This record gives sequence, C-alpha cells and structure tokens, in this order.
Amino acid sequence: MRSQLRETVRATILDAAEELIATRGLVGAGLLPIARRAGVAVGTLYNYFADREALIAALFETRRAAMRPRLLEAAHAGAELAFEPRLRRFVRELLEVFELHRKFLAVAIESEHLKPSPSTTPQDVQAALAEIVAAGVAEGAVPRAHAELLPLVISGALRAIVMRRIAEHKPFVGDADAIVSILLDGIR
Repeated sequence: MRSQLRETVRATILDAAEELIATRGLVGAGLLPIARRAGVAVGTLYNYFADREALIAALFETRRAAMRPRLLEAAHAGAELAFEPRLRRFVRELLEVFELHRKFLAVAIESEHLKPSPSTTPQDVQAALAEIVAAGVAEGAVPRAHAELLPLVISGALRAIVMRRIAEHKPFVGDADAIVSILLDGIR
C-alpha cells in the first residue's frame, strides 16, 4: 500500500512538471510551481527527486517508456500491406501516438538543448521508415536511388509538422495523408 501511494505521488509530481513545462516553458516550471500544481510541499519533491534535473530526467524516462511500445506497434502494423497504404498507416498511427503524448512532446521540444537522457524514438522511427521504404523498393513503388533519403525526408517532415502544430496548438494527425501524398508525389 505504501509503495502504491509513493508511486501515485511520484506520478502526480511528474504530471505537474509535464503540464507546467509544456504550458509555461522551463523558466516557468521551477520546483515551487511544480509542487503547488502537484499539491505537495517542495520538501516532498526532494523525497522523490534529488533536484529539478533529476525530476526532468525521470519525466523523460517515464514518458518515453510509455510511448515506445505504441511506436513499435505502429512500426510493425500493416506489414502485409502494399508500400503506400503501409506508409500511410504508419504515419497516421505515429502521429496518433504523438498526439496522445502532445504535452510530453512540447516538453521535449522545450528542453531539447538539455538532452536529459538519450532517446531511441528517432532511431525507432528511422528503422520503421527504412523497412517500409525497402518494401517499397522491392515492390517497385520507390526508386532504389531514393531508398536512403526517403526515410530521412519523411522523418524530417514529421518532426517539422509536429513542432509547428504544437506551437500553433493544433492537432497534427489530420496531416498524415497530406505528408505522405506530398512526399510520394515528389518521388514519382
């Protein structure tokens, strides 16, 4: 029971930190505002985290751990589909995962310069895109000459759309088909 309560308090603190960083930025997310948002005393934060940097690192660790299974699931979904429908499905599902974790992505963008912990997300996305593009090459839908660059271009477009839509406070899932159409029309 005690460990369950401890985990609940920790999660509440992390939620408060995520909310404040996402809405106010790093400057507006000091320990006092985080403690207030979480409904705990500042001293309580130190029972869970050594300092603000440790709190942010824990936030990154827990949120990435929550996102990764869904990202990997999206990467492997639709393997039986032809190249274009598979790519469209992956991009849509990837953006759906990102939408579910929108606040965390805002935090990640805000604190990108800190590099609180290494992320496997870019590598996971690149690997999935490389696999899908390789299937497209085998199918004849993607010229072999574009096989190396296309995953980079797609991931760059996804990053740009996510960053822009977060800044605009707009959803980005609806952009999935347009992104794929623009890119595929370009390689055709």
